[in-house]
Amino acid sequence: MNNAIYFADLTHTANGFNAPTFPLGTSFVLSYAKKLFGSDFNFQLFKFPEMLAKAIIDRPPLVLALSNYSWNLNLGYKLNHLAKKINPELVSIFGGPNFPILPEEKTRFLKQYPDIDFYLEFEGEIGFAALLQTLQKHDFDVTAIKECEEPINNCSYLIGEKLVTGPFKQINELDTIPSPYLTGLLDEFFDFPLAPMIETTRGCPFSCSFCADGLKIKSKIRHFSSQRTREELIYIGERVRNIDELIITDLNFGMYNEDVLTAQYIAELQEDKHWPVLIGASAGKNNPERIIRTAAYLKDSWLIGFAIQSADPEVLKNIKRNNISLDTYQQLLDFSNKMGNDALTYTEIILGLPGDTKEKHFNSLRYGIENNVNSVRMYQSILLYGTDMATQHTREKFQLQTKFRIIPGSIGTYNFGEEMVTAAEIEEIIVGSKDMPFDDYISCRVMNLLIETYINNASFEELFVFLNGMGIPAFDCLIYLYEHEELYTPEIKKILDDFVFMTKDDLYNTYEEAEQYVLQPEIAQRYIKEELGINELLVCKARLYLAFEGISQMLFESARSLLRAKDMLSSNIERFLDQLEHFLICRKKDFHKYDQILTKSFDYDFQALFKNGYEFKPGSVNESSSSISLRFYHTPEQKDHISNSLKLYAETSAGFGRMIQRTNLKKMYRQFELS
Repeated sequence: MNNAIYFADLTHTANGFNAPTFPLGTSFVLSYAKKLFGSDFNFQLFKFPEMLAKAIIDRPPLVLALSNYSWNLNLGYKLNHLAKKINPELVSIFGGPNFPILPEEKTRFLKQYPDIDFYLEFEGEIGFAALLQTLQKHDFDVTAIKECEEPINNCSYLIGEKLVTGPFKQINELDTIPSPYLTGLLDEFFDFPLAPMIETTRGCPFSCSFCADGLKIKSKIRHFSSQRTREELIYIGERVRNIDELIITDLNFGMYNEDVLTAQYIAELQEDKHWPVLIGASAGKNNPERIIRTAAYLKDSWLIGFAIQSADPEVLKNIKRNNISLDTYQQLLDFSNKMGNDALTYTEIILGLPGDTKEKHFNSLRYGIENNVNSVRMYQSILLYGTDMATQHTREKFQLQTKFRIIPGSIGTYNFGEEMVTAAEIEEIIVGSKDMPFDDYISCRVMNLLIETYINNASFEELFVFLNGMGIPAFDCLIYLYEHEELYTPEIKKILDDFVFMTKDDLYNTYEEAEQYVLQPEIAQRYIKEELGINELLVCKARLYLAFEGISQMLFESARSLLRAKDMLSSNIERFLDQLEHFLICRKKDFHKYDQILTKSFDYDFQALFKNGYEFKPGSVNESSSSISLRFYHTPEQKDHISNSLKLYAETSAGFGRMIQRTNLKKMYRQFELS
């Protein structure tokens, strides 16, 4: 009897790995099923589409279980459709957060994807085990199960036009799920440029309407044991190669006592293995003292961030979100920024949420920057299945204007035996509302690009600290740049024009229109070659970074203009700004060319200023008594880190931009010393 059950958490691979992470969530479901059903079935786990396709052709499975996220739904569905052509008796199961919450919308989704036999909601371990038990009872006869209309835990399916949904169940003792790492299920993925992921806590006490984890039934908090987490970390640390990043998937890391222990274990691992160099984890909104204790162990390896989404009370009310207090926010940021010169802090802001306006968005950006984060992660509002914001009620209440676009990097053509399969992922984004005209949305996107270029990764931190000491906020400098296009060099003007064009061009009125267009063979190839459909923010950010001298010239001229308007641009200050600009170019231009060594002389003691955090008072900038020659270079550790990061994010324009966005460039800028 065929007893093969294939699990897959697929990623598009046409331009590097679009989701370059271990398939952790799916491996939990497999691990739990393997524990319960032992040797009854041959369980296998896949990440890459062509490896799954080959396995389906060589040995068609009895059951195919596929994860469903916005970045892999159509890829999984197309492979599933072809698998059913090979084996019409195949049982097709999908699961994941990319699924509606209202019954009528669930019905519409399952009718749109008729090859899906069963859909697992919420926690897949319970649902898959209950479904597999039901399948065994009915000899894997899908029709027989559906005719009984038998409710199955955490599972929905259609029988004709009728939706059948089973009760919601959770695992209270998470350690009953065998560790996919410690049981060896994930060993093969250490051979690929994928970032390991761990989960230590499930559940979220917050109810944000834009998030699939904001549902009330997901609010219960449960933890894996700290001992298990420690063993997993040691296991990963002994096997990871040429990957510097660890991702903690918890929704509110640092908020719980267990997180302090996890941070201690990671610190021990860093001392022993010099890994991980970077930790990606979303910080919690409560218990700032505990978050600080957690961060203290991790030092500057944790890219610590605090998502506010908006600083406007009305917008926050519309999305059912309560941000941390300003005092708490400032307390956490002050601590994080004192972790060392390489510390990186960020906040997250979403453009176009219900009730948002251009003014409110600009104020949110100012709020983040003036509270001293050195990166602002700006996202567009996406209407995701499984969120309250995507419901018809919210759409109508705020008159949301939406467009559809191909998710950048989420398209590819893959071999399935003798067939070539093209799949593209499409998402719906908010581009306007009753409160935000489309032109204002475009203006906000341009400001987002300027912030990505000038604020994020502390690219010009030294200048902004100086200006702040002179009474000029960083955001005022960016507003001046935004309003004075005459400062733009021809190259920069071209990049910004391209950005606006790409932002407007790759938008479609309906899902069907987007799909019909992108699946034309010649169009699909242009998307795969990144001639179309690129992530315009990341690509143009990368292009602007590669024009570092040009963007420096614009920013410093903006600073001079603001100082001149305040009658504060003395000849000494002007000379200092000239040399600071050259200093930043030597340190930060072409950081990825890590074998390049530069030497330059200065009339100001930048070593002393660096140790002082570039904090100045007006009139305190004085020339040195003699010229100081500095040598700029990368350490061997930096070279390894940059090389590993380039491999992880693929050497394409979008990949380079993604690397700049996700990593801590403060760890990659050149060191300097007296030459």
